[in-house]
Amino acid sequence: MDAKCAECDKVAVLDDDVTTVKCPHCGFEAKYEDYLNLMKQRVGAMVDKFQFDKPGGF
Repeated sequence: MDAKCAECDKVAVLDDDVTTVKCPHCGFEAKYEDYLNLMKQRVGAMVDKFQFDKPGGF
């Protein structure tokens, strides 16, 4: 299954056991749980940036 690389944003590969995400482009490799935490942090940072970049943001 494909996943978005947490480092280079290209297509990474989630193994069949759903235990490891590996990127053939940049060499990123992480356990699936660690990958999910990294992606949650990225989404949170994007939300914060969007809120503060909007006129009238907090």
